[in-house]
Amino acid sequence: MASLLDGLRVQRYDITDLAERAARRYAGDVHTHVNFLKLLRDEAPEARRTGIDTEIVNALLDAADADTGFRRHNLLTRAATEARDRGLSELRVRAEMALQQTDPDSLGWTRLRRPLIPPPGLFAGAQAHIDAAADLTDALWRTTLDVHPAMREDTDDAHPLDGLLRIPRTRINTAGPIQVAPPADADDDHVVGLQVLAMDFVGHLAAEQLDRIHERFEPDEAELIGALAHEAVLPLARARTLAYAFRYFWLGELDAAVCIALPQVEQILRQLLRPRVPIVSVAKGQSPGTVDQMGGLIRSMPAAGYPRDWSRALELLLVDPDRGMNLRNDVCYGLVDTPPKHRVALILQAALYLLSYAHGHRTAAPPTP
Repeated sequence: MASLLDGLRVQRYDITDLAERAARRYAGDVHTHVNFLKLLRDEAPEARRTGIDTEIVNALLDAADADTGFRRHNLLTRAATEARDRGLSELRVRAEMALQQTDPDSLGWTRLRRPLIPPPGLFAGAQAHIDAAADLTDALWRTTLDVHPAMREDTDDAHPLDGLLRIPRTRINTAGPIQVAPPADADDDHVVGLQVLAMDFVGHLAAEQLDRIHERFEPDEAELIGALAHEAVLPLARARTLAYAFRYFWLGELDAAVCIALPQVEQILRQLLRPRVPIVSVAKGQSPGTVDQMGGLIRSMPAAGYPRDWSRALELLLVDPDRGMNLRNDVCYGLVDTPPKHRVALILQAALYLLSYAHGHRTAAPPTP
């Protein structure tokens, strides 16, 4: 294209006139129309460029209004981007407001689903692990592992969950169906997608184990409080609250269970970290002091001596809005309906994992200096 334009200039063609006439001629083809408008903008004097920029964005918006599905979404995205880059704030708002009204069902995608078939005996093994517990407390700690199964990196061990992350890369569509710019760390995005998939499956195992605890021990409120309570990390009043979350889970009242459990997970983590790493910043000048919220607390776990794999798992589970489940924010801000049972089980499992340190079932490494 550049060489063709240079040749036309050598022959003293008026490129501005050519671009204007071509833009009018191809007004019905938005892509060609916009391309010639961009050529016109490059050749036109400075005084005309804002008007041409406006015409480019309006052409994309008008084409979007006349289209449907993913093509409409793509045109609106292009319009918002052009308006942003050219400083057309009002048109940018118009495009972004139209994008906000777009939902996945309006894009016209066809969803292809295949059932995930678990390895034989996996659920039976999860139940047997609980059946081997000596008492209720032992059974509760058995619902968690030292290394989070979805974050497992060692490919040589013989753990029964190894097969979860051994899906051949060629069978995964790493490009979609979300319309985003290709990330620089595309391989990492692929791994994270597999980790979230594996976490979802681990949730089904956790739900199976929690149900088995209920079937085997039928714990009442006092027994649960006795197993969960810790003087410094989870005093009796809060242990009673967390016990309510487990009991609601077993009653099938999942909305109540998740809403009760999430604040307790954050509080347990804060109390565990308090003596090991700074989680409070003091006021300085006009800036008020702050206390780390859930995301900051989770990211502080490795420095406090807690395993990085569990820190990353909790981040994906609770606070990662881009690639994770983001359950803490989605539930607390009312952005989702009641999560499915296996995801509620993952939140209860997180509480038990953190409490296992308070009760001495696990020992954190020394904090990072």
